[in-house]
Amino acid sequence: MDDSVKVKIFGQEYLISGDDDKEEIERVAEYVDNKMHLIARVTDKRGTGVIAVLTAVNITDEYFDAMDQIEQLKTANAQLEADSKRYLKNLEEFQSDSTKDKSQIDEMTSKIQEQTAKYSELEKKCTEYENSIFDLQMENIQLKSELDKKNKEQ
Repeated sequence: MDDSVKVKIFGQEYLISGDDDKEEIERVAEYVDNKMHLIARVTDKRGTGVIAVLTAVNITDEYFDAMDQIEQLKTANAQLEADSKRYLKNLEEFQSDSTKDKSQIDEMTSKIQEQTAKYSELEKKCTEYENSIFDLQMENIQLKSELDKKNKEQ
């Protein structure tokens, strides 16, 4: 857009044209006007040229401060992006480790179940053997008793 806009800065009218729309040009002109009036109030300088230069210096200082803040924000943003990538990598590693751990737990659970089943079978066999041993002991006692009787009879 290349339309001219009439603005008033520090009591003087100017015809300004630019690529920005009318509202933006008026907003910038109003900012400069307010700054010039503020500087005129706080300094004992009366000349428009001196006030204009002090305003330009003041606005340039604000501009440099803003640029410094932008650089700091860019640096902070880059650090945050790097941190985010590192956290995402850590999360992926954790998820991978967690999946491996779950797999190992499932494997161990399966082995425990197998071992528990084997233990139950062995326990059952032990009970059977104990019963057989008991039966054999009883039979042994009977046989001894019979042997003793036969020995006494002779």
